[in-house]
Amino acid sequence: MSNNTGVRVFLVGSLSIFCASILFAFQQQEITRREISRTSEKEISISLDASFGTVILLKGDRNKVVVAEYSHEQDDHRELEMFYDISAGRGDLEINLTDSRNHKDRRNSSISWEEMKDERDNGNERRLTARLTDAVPLSLKIGLGAGKGKFDLSGLKLRNLKISAGASSADLQCNEPNPISCEYVNIESGVSKFTANNLMNLNFQKLKFSGGVGSYTLDFSGKLQQKAYADVEVGLGSIVVYVPKNTPARVITDESWFSSVDVDDCFEKTRKGTYETDGFGQSDRSLTIKIGSGLGSIKIRCR
Repeated sequence: MSNNTGVRVFLVGSLSIFCASILFAFQQQEITRREISRTSEKEISISLDASFGTVILLKGDRNKVVVAEYSHEQDDHRELEMFYDISAGRGDLEINLTDSRNHKDRRNSSISWEEMKDERDNGNERRLTARLTDAVPLSLKIGLGAGKGKFDLSGLKLRNLKISAGASSADLQCNEPNPISCEYVNIESGVSKFTANNLMNLNFQKLKFSGGVGSYTLDFSGKLQQKAYADVEVGLGSIVVYVPKNTPARVITDESWFSSVDVDDCFEKTRKGTYETDGFGQSDRSLTIKIGSGLGSIKIRCR
């Protein structure tokens, strides 16, 4: 009898300690929120640099240049830094979430911001969520170190896009056609995993993708609005490229001894290393992909 009671007391005590640990972690989370209201900008250049944590980008309030929230533990003294200037109708925004303090002395009164603690957030990861305006064209530069990136660019007006991802996992999607022409897209992915969906919705003229050692998926679905060119290079990684069957497309590969290339039957081989879908030569809107690999594998698939 006494042994059973002892077991019950032990279990109840353990459960109490467990619940107290959860509550302690629950109370240690803090959210820093900052925002910038839109005024006279005709276009905006945005540079976001994050060396750690999870970064989430998506469309926000059109009357706000950005609304940013940084979720972190209370004892994490690293700060969310934002600097903003407007000159000749062009806005320049810097968002920093790094260990560096190179910009700590800079100040700008154009930033309206508020900080608040939110005990309802019980996550335990460092997470930055930035919601961007869709009212004006954006030139977007993203630097991601060790962490995760979730970039939903649907509904944004993108003039240029550059993403540099180091030892990280990143996912990019664009589920709505970009209403303006994107002059270039430049993506660099190191020792990581990178996935991109509906790339044609970016409405790019030129796209360059450079992959190091990792696993990569590029899906060129979406609305084709102009002649588009993509240059894809992979080092020791593997890459799968998806092209819709109804897209006029040409794929050019190096077909070296050091890499394997597997192309779906929906492409016709027109000459060595070159494959085309039906109607490629007759369309004024087409996609040309040049792809090469060092010691990796390449798969071209039709959807």
